[in-house]
Amino acid sequence: MLELTKYTSREAEIVEVVLRRGWGYMRRLLSGSNADEPELPTPAVLRNILTDLGPVYIKLGQLLSTRPDLLPADYITALSALQSNVPPEDAAEMEGFIRQNLPAPPDELFTEISYVPVAAGSIAQTHKAVLRDGRSVALKVQRPRLESVVAQDIEIIKYVAKLISGTSFGQRYNIVDLADGFSRALQAELDFTKEAQYTERLRANLATSKWFDPNQLVVPGIHWDLTSKKMLVMDWLEGKPILTAEFLGNGYDGDTMAERKAISTLLFRAFFQQYLIEGFFHADPHPGNVFYLNDGRVA
Repeated sequence: MLELTKYTSREAEIVEVVLRRGWGYMRRLLSGSNADEPELPTPAVLRNILTDLGPVYIKLGQLLSTRPDLLPADYITALSALQSNVPPEDAAEMEGFIRQNLPAPPDELFTEISYVPVAAGSIAQTHKAVLRDGRSVALKVQRPRLESVVAQDIEIIKYVAKLISGTSFGQRYNIVDLADGFSRALQAELDFTKEAQYTERLRANLATSKWFDPNQLVVPGIHWDLTSKKMLVMDWLEGKPILTAEFLGNGYDGDTMAERKAISTLLFRAFFQQYLIEGFFHADPHPGNVFYLNDGRVA
């Protein structure tokens, strides 16, 4: 069995999920058998395993969904569902956690707040609230107990990567370095004040451009008086994820194809500016993080 004796309960949970979902290769690997060439489960089974294992593995699945160089197209399609369809935390538990991380009781800060999330991601979920001055805000709230889960799962992922590193697959894709990079990036995401700082910098960088119309691209403003390491509060934006939005052709005489082309050009030029001019860029640009707003702008 795994040699990570500090985390035996978590290891047992992982083995139980793998056995229940029927992934034979990982069962052999975790039981100490030789690590022959990796055998992936079917796309749907892999997605379900990652979902069952929780935030860290969901995040890993989201990363893999953006890597067609590593996985075939049917896996990319299945894992892309993890970008928006993640099980939420219990509302009663989130209410207590939100109260703990606000500078004052919610009824002193908001006229309305929903403890049922409007969206749930791998490491956080989003709740809607209305400030006393009438402005709507989005509360991105870290999942409770996440830091301890991340610490355990990172050690397990690194251990499994080390086992697979001896295979031709592991050597071809330098699986140990991939696991190390994933671990560093995930740990950095746990401090939402850093994300708030980066969001404001990105917002300032994209406020002017020679390459696109900045008025058509929105990066939400940060409410610093309510933001902390575990909660990021930003402007609420009305819209839908870019892949599920219904385009209306507004401003394009009802021509939805023309609008799609314009949005594609806008995003391409915005990322061109980030990557090649600013040298500061959105590092997680999967479709779940790009929104089509009700007024036709992109966020």
